[in-house]
Amino acid sequence: MANSKETHTVLTSDGAQDYILERKKVKNINLRVKPDCTVYVSAPDGVTVREIESFIRSKSRYIRRATEYFRTRPQTEKAEMKYISGEKIKLLGTDVELKIVQDFKEYTERDGSRLFIHVKDKDDAERRKKLYNAWLEEICREIFTEVMHDVHEKFGEYSLPFPQLKLRTMTSRWGSCHPMKKIITLNRRLIEAPRHCIEQVVTHEFCHFVHPDHSKDFYALLQRMYPEWRYSKAVLESTVVL
Repeated sequence: MANSKETHTVLTSDGAQDYILERKKVKNINLRVKPDCTVYVSAPDGVTVREIESFIRSKSRYIRRATEYFRTRPQTEKAEMKYISGEKIKLLGTDVELKIVQDFKEYTERDGSRLFIHVKDKDDAERRKKLYNAWLEEICREIFTEVMHDVHEKFGEYSLPFPQLKLRTMTSRWGSCHPMKKIITLNRRLIEAPRHCIEQVVTHEFCHFVHPDHSKDFYALLQRMYPEWRYSKAVLESTVVL
């Protein structure tokens, strides 16, 4: 059956909220706010509109923050990165400024609040981008692996094998896991958030190795392993809008 899209309106604590509902072959209700401030929801066929709208109401704070972000951020932020001196990126919740340096040797290094990209030809945009992305991949893998080791220790009683890390750039999820294959996939954009936000996502995925669904037992385990998960999740959703 083809996916169907419908426009609905739900009354939330912030007033009437329009949203687009699409029925898809997914396990859970998913919600995201698009850059044009459209609220998009996907849900499986078996979930009622009443359940969906209850979920939307529970996300009203996130929706408000996301729409405020998209409405107030400068237009230049919507453009793709140019990888030029003075451009800023987010790293673990703080601003880092790019500095392009012409050099006979090509490499990337961070010094406090600045990231230096040494490149033979400063005018070669593709080369600047390639060097930056190589650095980003390395720093994501380094920090995410470090966090995964810290979280893995907390699950010692379950004798879980240390999973393989995969990196992706996703537009609607922070992470996912495949318990059977022992794989955790994390969104590269997590690197923009404070470290405790990354820990919350990693802990969430590790809990799925014990409880694959989002049952009461899953949330009880998440609460025990990371009592501040709600706070970190809220910080993440207000810091990095997908």
